[in-house]
Amino acid sequence: MSDVAVTWAKAQDCPTAKAKQVLGCLATYADADGEVWALVPVLAMESQSTDRTVQRSLQALKVSGLISLTGRSHIYRGKRVPIWRLHLDHGFASSRARFQAEAKARTGDTGVTPSADLGVTRVSPQDVASVTPRGDTGVTLIGKEITQELTLSAGVREDIDLAIKGWASKAPERVAPVKVERAWRDAIDRTGRTSAELLAAVRAALAADPDFKRGKAMNLDRWLDDGRFEGWLVEGEAGVVEPRAGWVGPEDVRAMAAEVMQAGQLASYFDPSRWDEEARAVVVRTRFAADKLTELVGRRLASIGVSIECEKGLRA
Repeated sequence: MSDVAVTWAKAQDCPTAKAKQVLGCLATYADADGEVWALVPVLAMESQSTDRTVQRSLQALKVSGLISLTGRSHIYRGKRVPIWRLHLDHGFASSRARFQAEAKARTGDTGVTPSADLGVTRVSPQDVASVTPRGDTGVTLIGKEITQELTLSAGVREDIDLAIKGWASKAPERVAPVKVERAWRDAIDRTGRTSAELLAAVRAALAADPDFKRGKAMNLDRWLDDGRFEGWLVEGEAGVVEPRAGWVGPEDVRAMAAEVMQAGQLASYFDPSRWDEEARAVVVRTRFAADKLTELVGRRLASIGVSIECEKGLRA
């Protein structure tokens, strides 16, 4: 099968071998937008595992940032099945692109960023039971990617080295220099943040993120890819970017969020938010954070009349 999602899935690093099998099975049913639904028993059969193993694998893939819930569902024979989104714009588009990038990295050139726009033709899904209709772009992707060779300035490279050393001092198993450099470059291109701002966010997280104390720190490259650095920065006076302060809203609102969110999620997504007393709203700065909070705690907050809103002019 010539499929964008399948080609992408084969190139990704997954938490476990079983999680990679499940990701591959999901990818075979993804549509052109990377959205997919499938019954757990179907995934268990195709990956030769149990329903419980599939559920654990899905959670691991979610935590690693490869997939996320859309908040929508598909009704199949009266059963509500969640719709997942594969993050096709993360990582490498194919195994060949990954091999080329890693080969360049080994020779001292890590300047390869996978192309997000593959120029494929979207197709209408077909009706297949128990799973999202299989998407078929009709284009063989291996060898089609366009990579960009970028040269890092001495200042940016120094920032990356400092971030890697800092992260490694607390979670050495969570740092892969080649991947961090790629993710660092991509984060700058994607968000418009400067290298100095990324380093400030890393330092703020190292100083205050409780996940480091709990041994639950993320891989630094995934932390960058997921945009978690945005939560550790605020706009200070005269537009100067500074490490963010903690939550300054009602403690009962935070306590409700803490009942269902992990400590690291609170630190990255909830605590950096601003409280709007008049609107009774948790106001976040990025769409990513808004989606995360809505997914994790939106219904609970709504039950006490609290909404989740985005700042005007927020970053995409």
